Amino acid sequence: MRLRPVIPVTSKVVPAVLAGFLAAGCGGSISPGAAAVVDGTTISMDQADRAAVVFCQVSLFSSAQAGGSTVDNADVRRQAVAELVSGVVADELAEREDISISPSDYEFTRAQRDQVAQALPDVDLDEAVRVLEAGQRTYAIAEQLGVAETGEQVTEQNADDVQQAGRAVLADAVKAADVSIDPRFGLGDDGQQVAATGSLSVSSDVLNEDAPLVAPATQRCS
Repeated sequence: MRLRPVIPVTSKVVPAVLAGFLAAGCGGSISPGAAAVVDGTTISMDQADRAAVVFCQVSLFSSAQAGGSTVDNADVRRQAVAELVSGVVADELAEREDISISPSDYEFTRAQRDQVAQALPDVDLDEAVRVLEAGQRTYAIAEQLGVAETGEQVTEQNADDVQQAGRAVLADAVKAADVSIDPRFGLGDDGQQVAATGSLSVSSDVLNEDAPLVAPATQRCS
């Protein structure tokens, strides 16, 4: 099993899954303290908050590598929820399709942990690794879904095509899942974005709690 680069962690899986997520039936009734409910599995607002803090810093790191641009707070929150939703659905698919994922397929090595610590110095390392390993696990499941879909083992030549096929399977599964999401994330009942995020428990101050008090826009989620 190939391990994708540690940073950026979510770029290979989330876009396709987010498309499926936005097409799913979201925004319905949801219990207090829940960010989303997926087929009866609750994703707490605390989980979403902690993931958003990590994704904020990942986005800032990626933005800086690309020359710098403002990272939108609402987009970070939606990305966090999309990643958590896709993780739940990916685990369901892995169980249903009898896909076995070894811890070595997604757990970070010491060298990778050091890479995370260097890239994300303002985030608790254990928390960052936990969030990023969850994304790595989703990536590994998507790859195996692609192998099953295409009937091809992963090679250097076909790796992107196999992963894309797996992401499409995962995105379709997210569409078919029973997903409800807190409407404060700005998604309507049809799953389309209808507004900016409203009052959520994680604010831009929390997302940037370790950043300088007066930081350039390119160094903050806003």
